Amino acid sequence: MVLVLDDHPIARQGLESIIKIHKPDVQILQAGTVKEGIDLTEKSQIDMAFIDIHLHNESGFDFLEWVQEKEIDMKTFVITSSSNENDFLRAKCLGIDAYLLKDAFIDDIVYGLKVVERGGKFYSADLIENVGNASEEEKKIDMLTRREIEVITLLRKGYSNAKIGEVLYVSEGTVKKHLSNIFGKLDLYNRAEAMLFAERNSEKLQLTLKQSEIS
Repeated sequence: MVLVLDDHPIARQGLESIIKIHKPDVQILQAGTVKEGIDLTEKSQIDMAFIDIHLHNESGFDFLEWVQEKEIDMKTFVITSSSNENDFLRAKCLGIDAYLLKDAFIDDIVYGLKVVERGGKFYSADLIENVGNASEEEKKIDMLTRREIEVITLLRKGYSNAKIGEVLYVSEGTVKKHLSNIFGKLDLYNRAEAMLFAERNSEKLQLTLKQSEIS
């Protein structure tokens, strides 16, 4: 059984028609919201789900995180208009089996479906080519240690050195050393600049933290 999660009825119907090309006898369920997708998954044996990331007023990531949290045995196939590198990397962290853009050819979708069924991974070629073309600021984040990312993330929230130390169970002096290292690696001069940097790159910082948790 296959689930199609997309907030646009026409997109859901179009994808169902494409899936039927390869699997004419499969039963396909449609959901327009994350809640509908979760309800259908709880009631039915879903073998594969096609998920759009950017839904109306919500995110397909919420569904993917729920699937991961519940450890549901299901193939997940993201098909979206988002070519954002952070979206792609976040989806990979959530164990997706395929990631394709909505402007893909029908043959690409069908081929991706076959690859996933065989246990492989299938990602949009255009997306793979662009991965790594991050901004200079995003590249600097890769030089930070996990602890330094934790420190600058808390700094973004306006925490004092003492409060950061309390949260991370380290001394205030240790926090100052981390901040000194952060300023050096990111070419920053003070807390205000660090806070602005963290605000601009909050998604990248959160993603890097999540990747370090599962590696």
